[in-house]
Amino acid sequence: MVLKKIPYGISNFRTIMEEGYIYVDKTRFIRILEDNPAPYIFFLRPRRFGKSLFVSLLQYYYDINERDNFSRLFSDTDIGNNPTPKHNSYFILYFNFSALTTTSGDSLITSVKLRTEQSLVEFKRQYDLTIPLDTSGSSADMLTSFFSGLPSEMKGRVYVLIDEYDHFANELLSFNFDLFQETISRQGFIRKWYEALKIGTQSFVGRIFATGVSPVTLDSLTSGFNIADNITRLPACNEMMGFTEPEVKELVLETLPHNIYSPELVLTLRDYYNGYLFSEDAETRLFNSDMILYYLKSYLSRQKPPEKLLDMNIASDYGKIGRLMQIKSPEQNISVLQEVLSSGQVTSRLTDQFSMEKKFSEDDFKSLLFYLGLLTIRDNMPGRVGLQIPNYVIHGIYADFFLDLITRRADYHVDTESVSLAIEQVAREGRCEKLVLLIEELLHAFSNRDYIGFDEKYVKIVIFTYATMSNLYLVKSEYEVSDGYIDLVFLAREPWKPDYNAIFELKYLKMKDATKERIGEVMEDGIRQLMQYSLSPELSSIDNLKKWVLVFSGDKCVAVRDV
Repeated sequence: MVLKKIPYGISNFRTIMEEGYIYVDKTRFIRILEDNPAPYIFFLRPRRFGKSLFVSLLQYYYDINERDNFSRLFSDTDIGNNPTPKHNSYFILYFNFSALTTTSGDSLITSVKLRTEQSLVEFKRQYDLTIPLDTSGSSADMLTSFFSGLPSEMKGRVYVLIDEYDHFANELLSFNFDLFQETISRQGFIRKWYEALKIGTQSFVGRIFATGVSPVTLDSLTSGFNIADNITRLPACNEMMGFTEPEVKELVLETLPHNIYSPELVLTLRDYYNGYLFSEDAETRLFNSDMILYYLKSYLSRQKPPEKLLDMNIASDYGKIGRLMQIKSPEQNISVLQEVLSSGQVTSRLTDQFSMEKKFSEDDFKSLLFYLGLLTIRDNMPGRVGLQIPNYVIHGIYADFFLDLITRRADYHVDTESVSLAIEQVAREGRCEKLVLLIEELLHAFSNRDYIGFDEKYVKIVIFTYATMSNLYLVKSEYEVSDGYIDLVFLAREPWKPDYNAIFELKYLKMKDATKERIGEVMEDGIRQLMQYSLSPELSSIDNLKKWVLVFSGDKCVAVRDV
C-alpha cells in the first residue's frame, strides 16, 4: 500500500488532493449547507480545527472556473459520487481576515481596506472582469461600489467565503477593549462593511459562508446583517470539522508504516486530544484535527511520539487567551477558572451572541471558553448544559494559566530547571523531596492573608502543572479507579521511560487546625485511601508504583509518608 502524506499545516484543498496527501472526507456536509433554509451562514469552531481547509473545499466545489477539474478533485469523495446540482455554478469572492494589523484603530481600518481591495482585485482577475474599482472611500464604500458595478448576468451567482471573520475582534478583545467596542459599534466600520455585504445579497450574492472562533461580534454584526443563520451548534454539523475516532484510525493506518504502527496509538490520541462535542443534541466526540496531524507528523519523522504534546502553533494561540481573564469582570472570570480546575466541570446556559455593552455574566465567560475550545459539552440538562475540560492537553493549558496567575500574585518566579530536576527525582529515584521543597517555596511567597480559603486543590494544581511542564509523565488529576478518585497520578508516557510511576494523596490543614493529633488523623486517612486505591485493577498491574501522602499546612509540608 502506498502511504499518504500527512497534510500538517496545509489548508488548500487542491494541494491535498493532487499531491498525495490524505484527506479526511468532509464533503458530505456540502449537502447539509445547501439544504439549510438560510443561504447565508456563520459557523464557529476553535482554532486549528480545519476551518480554512473547509472554506477551500467550498471554493473548489462551487467555483465556476473549476468545472473542468471537478472529476480530478472530487472523484474519490462522497460528494463526487453524488454531486449537488449547484456544483461549479458560482463566482467565488473570498475574504480572509486573519493576521490583520490591530495595533491601533487607524492601522486596523487600513488593514481591512487593503484586504478587501486585494480580494476584489483577485475576483476581477479570476473572472476577467473590467469593471472599475473605486478605492477612494472606506472598505464598505469599496464593497458597495463593487457590487453596483457587476454585470447583470452575474446576478444571484456570487458565493462569498469569509475565513476568520472575527480574528481581529478576538485579538482586540484580549488587549484593547475600547477599540473593540468602537470597531463593532453601530457606527463602527466593520458593521458598515457587513451592511454593504447585505446590500449585495439583494442583487448579486447568492450564498455566504463565514467561519470564525467565537460569537463576540455576532450581536453587533447581525443587527445590521440580520439575514445570516448561525449553525454552529446544529447537531447535523457537529462532525463537519475536527476528526471522529474512525477518521483518526483511517489516518493512522494510511500514513504510518507497519513497522512503527501501534494498535494502542489511537487510544493514546483519544486521551490527549479527543473529547470535543459542539452540540448538546449530538453524541460523537471529536479530536482536534491540527493536534492529531502534529502528533502523527512527529511520530512519523521520529518514529516515536513528540516530546511535547502541544503543537507550539496552538500553544501560541492559546497563550493569548490568558488575557481574556481581564474582560469586563476579572475576579468573576478567575472564580470560574478556579471552579473549572478544582472540579473539571461546570454548568452554563450557552450564550449564542455576546453583547459587550451589557453585563458580562459567568455564563457568558463559560460560553466564551466553550467557543474557544477550552471547555466542551459534557451533557444536556433543562435550560443548561454541563461543560467539562475536553482532554489532557487542554487541562494542562488551564493549569499553566492558573500557575501563572498565582505566581504573579505571589511575585514568585518559577525556575523551570528546578522543576525538571524535581520531577526527574520522582522518575529516576522514586523520591519527592525536591518537589515538596518547590511547593513550599511557592506557598511561602504568599502572605498569611492569601491562605484564607486555601486548600489541597491549589497544591494539586501546582504539582499537576510542574509535572506537565517536565513532559516526563502523563499526569492525571482526580484519576478514577474502581474505589474512588486519586488526587494525582504520574503515569509513564512514550517516548520517556521513567523508572517509577507515582500516585499522590494530598491533604491541607488550616494552620489553627494543624495539631500533631490532627495531622496524624489525616495522614492515616490518606494512607488508608492509597492502600485501597492501589488494589484497584487500574493500578495493581503498574510496576514500581510510588505512593505518597502529603499533608500541607500554611507554607509547610508538615508530613510526608511513602506508603
